[in-house]
Amino acid sequence: MHTRKLCIGTVGFLLLAVLFGCGPQEEPPLPSNSQPNVLFIAIDDLRPELGSYGASAHTPNMDRLASDGVLFERHYVQFAVCIPSRVSLLTGLRPERTHQMYGPPVWEKVKGAQSWGNTFRNAGYTTLSLGKIWHLYGNQPNIDTFDITWKPHLRYTYADPESQRDWINFRQKRSQGVPVADIERLCPITEAANVSDTAYVDGKVTQRAVRELRKLAEHDQPFMMAVGFVKPHIPFCAPKKYWDLYDESQIDLAKYTNFPENMPEIAFSNHPNFYNYTYGDYPALEEGKPMPTSTSQHLRHAYRAATSYVDAQIGLLLNELDQLELADNTIVVLWGDHGFHLGDVGHWGKQTNFENATHSPLIMKVPSLEARGIRHVAFVETVDILPTLLDLCDISPLRIADGESLAPILSDSVSKEKNAAFHVFNRGTNINGKRQTLIGHAVRTDRYRLVSWRAGWGLEGKEHAAELYDYSQDLLETINVIDNPDYASVRERLEKILAEGPAGRFN
Repeated sequence: MHTRKLCIGTVGFLLLAVLFGCGPQEEPPLPSNSQPNVLFIAIDDLRPELGSYGASAHTPNMDRLASDGVLFERHYVQFAVCIPSRVSLLTGLRPERTHQMYGPPVWEKVKGAQSWGNTFRNAGYTTLSLGKIWHLYGNQPNIDTFDITWKPHLRYTYADPESQRDWINFRQKRSQGVPVADIERLCPITEAANVSDTAYVDGKVTQRAVRELRKLAEHDQPFMMAVGFVKPHIPFCAPKKYWDLYDESQIDLAKYTNFPENMPEIAFSNHPNFYNYTYGDYPALEEGKPMPTSTSQHLRHAYRAATSYVDAQIGLLLNELDQLELADNTIVVLWGDHGFHLGDVGHWGKQTNFENATHSPLIMKVPSLEARGIRHVAFVETVDILPTLLDLCDISPLRIADGESLAPILSDSVSKEKNAAFHVFNRGTNINGKRQTLIGHAVRTDRYRLVSWRAGWGLEGKEHAAELYDYSQDLLETINVIDNPDYASVRERLEKILAEGPAGRFN
């Protein structure tokens, strides 16, 4: 396999319009046996709660991948919710440039932006998107050009027929704009059915991926297969055998379950997603209502079970690569689309700028590299993944890119590294009687995170709220020190870094 180092200075290339296969397309080159295959695994709502990241979780297959590759301890997403995080992943572009919050098309804003599937396809790869890659639900347009795009049906969300009927009804009502309060029956947030792995969505995804791998093994053309697993996204449904891996009475609780002191109201996630479900005799998981300890413990148990379930699916894929003798020429990447709050800082779910929402796992196995079991503490970001894979696969770099190839630090631990990661989140609020959307522009450095809440994608407008957390003193984000005079110089320095970052470059 030939590799090239991608120069950081290539970010500002000439524009190339690649519009879902609708414009002029470059002729694919002849297949090259020297180009590696790619198996990209996306996991929804996965916080770094894996054995390889130091958690007491049963994740032997993801841990095996880490022991055979490179684990990035400080990977940060650009936007802590599914769709915009995946837009950044699949284009290599930041939301500050694309202005994407909840969906494509990127192409209307950024002419010449390239899509993941189309880019590999034009380079002579067979391309497949299986499961949740761009997004799983809804009648969305074909926003990328893969040779095969497949999504499982919603009927595999629950194993219990009654819950499944309620789930389909709930989805239909919500798609019609019916408020949650007006929907008579909500669905359980957990399920531990005594069923096989294929009773749920992710088991179906694995089945399809294995079948496709077997077909691909019969041909010499390199492939790029993106496989998207839904769990541990809510509802936390998994076969009972994965629940049985844990003793619920021994499941640890969040260490700090209150809002941070001095936290501005806008930092709180008021999205109702997590609260659209029921559990036992607790009528609804209501926003802001204290959650009983037993419920918290049960939900954290459920999250672990769902994580172990998806880990087993990954093991089946890795085993199939070995059996088909594809592993020695296949790059494997495991990526969490964002993190997830499990009661920490008073939150359940995602959709914040706090650490546990923006920090997620990233593991890469590159067969051409001799080093194994490497742990990197470098800051890396989701926008870096596509440039890295193009670099490793000897494919021309993106014409427009906000990320940087990680190939140099994969093979050289002393290469130049980033000193910060940038991310955003949006929040609606009332200002002077008018409803406005503010963007929380955030920069995370080794020691601090600064968040500046402003109207618009740039930093020109008035700052309505700000946050500053010092992780050397406060790992759990218990206090916002933005108003502490002892941090005045720190704030000034971080504001300069933020202004030099994407929020200052794009508007």
